[in-house]
Amino acid sequence: DEEPMVARDEPYDFTIVMPVWNGMPWLSEAVASVDAQRDGLRIEHIVFDAGSTDGSREWLTAHPHPDRTHIFAADDGQADALQRGFARARGRCLGWLNADDVLEPGALALAAAALVDDVVCVSGACFVIDADGNFVSLISNLEASTTEGLLHRAGNLPQPATFFTRAAYLRCGGIDPALVYAMDVDLWLKLSKVGRVVRCPDRVLARFRVHGGAKTVQHAKRALWEDLRVRLR
Repeated sequence: DEEPMVARDEPYDFTIVMPVWNGMPWLSEAVASVDAQRDGLRIEHIVFDAGSTDGSREWLTAHPHPDRTHIFAADDGQADALQRGFARARGRCLGWLNADDVLEPGALALAAAALVDDVVCVSGACFVIDADGNFVSLISNLEASTTEGLLHRAGNLPQPATFFTRAAYLRCGGIDPALVYAMDVDLWLKLSKVGRVVRCPDRVLARFRVHGGAKTVQHAKRALWEDLRVRLR
């Protein structure tokens, strides 16, 4: 059984949860981008592989790290894996990185410095890249970061470039495991009700990869409808 989401000691500055389902060929780059954040920061990395068959599990097993936990277990989807990963987290600050995305150098140091006092969530700009890592576009972030602003803007905070405190995650109820596509939208709205959301539109904190196998590309219409349902709720 998974641990419940409870308050506990926070020996790490950051916990990054990484849900994996056949993460090749980009998994190694995603993991390396987390490892590169450790200069001056204590980072816990929880990788939740739900049963990859493309060599992801073998690569993870062959590349251990003392502050990286590999969990190989079936789940009920990405949101369930995230919920279970965050239930284990021991970092003061949290975030998640999909196995095809990449953190920019220094991203977590900037986020950790910003997540103080009444700030519960910080979000930066995000590059959009293609399957080969080539630049496609820039998500410069939303102008508004209040609950009202997040609710009524067509866009969303870029998930790979958005981070939050563990205390706020606990207070707002965390990830909704019933959601398939818009669990990030739901979480940003809930976080905005318990504290300040801070934008760093001039700082690129991550790279979001768009490719034919991505869930939101394959099921774009379903993702848009779930986003709308979350906002209406």
